[in-house]
Amino acid sequence: MAKQYGMVLDVERCIGCHACTVACKMAYGTRPGVDYNAVDRVEWGEYPDAHQVFKQTMCMHCKDAACVEVCPTGATYTTEEGVVVIDYDKCIGCGACVLACPYDQRHLVKDDETHYEETVLPFEEEAAERLNIVEKCTFCYGRVQAGEQPMCTIHCPGQCRIFGDVNDPESDISKYIKEKNTTHVEGTSIYYVIPEGMDRALLPPDYVKTVAAVPTEEATAEPEAPAEEKGGNTGAIAAGLIGAAAIAGGGYAYMKNKNKDGGAKGGEQ
Repeated sequence: MAKQYGMVLDVERCIGCHACTVACKMAYGTRPGVDYNAVDRVEWGEYPDAHQVFKQTMCMHCKDAACVEVCPTGATYTTEEGVVVIDYDKCIGCGACVLACPYDQRHLVKDDETHYEETVLPFEEEAAERLNIVEKCTFCYGRVQAGEQPMCTIHCPGQCRIFGDVNDPESDISKYIKEKNTTHVEGTSIYYVIPEGMDRALLPPDYVKTVAAVPTEEATAEPEAPAEEKGGNTGAIAAGLIGAAAIAGGGYAYMKNKNKDGGAKGGEQ
């Protein structure tokens, strides 16, 4: 059976230290405000039954990724192992994929700034060459191809990130999924372990991709096509999105699902 990479994020074990965020930033030299990994504080309940955990968020590596569908140059694509990566040499910075992502996990780098004014630190040298392109987590695909683990997993002191081939029943991640009865964010490659009593609604919603372009108020849109004509031409959708964004600040949106309760060059690193 073909490999299918995924990651478990164990909320019960996360201590909120942000080691994953820092390790990722040091590895890829991302610019200020651009974090492929994030750790968010989540709270529920009221005293004396109040609770707090730290939730990890990242690119969800969707199975039928909207960002891949709308990319007009093929810069964003899915590998045979299910990893969504970016070829920086092909990215034209149109922002179509950013607007298409329902999880807000893609970053269009427009500002030529570093963490210290007029200074490029050693870990920022490669990223300093990237401007007006989109970046995101790639599961450290280049490292994985070399038989290594993603940077965030090996630097997590709580060992709350488990990465591997979910199609291999003997892999660590498959065993963890079975043992911990994980919550799978359907349509993605991400699984969570959450404490008892934590509302599923506090996690990212299951992935649902719509096929219709949804223009913003600023965009000048054509009259809505009949239902049977919608979503049939991906190229036209992407082209329309780029034009709207460039000319009128228009947008393209994928409807965010409400859950039941409430690269090659440069990119493959």
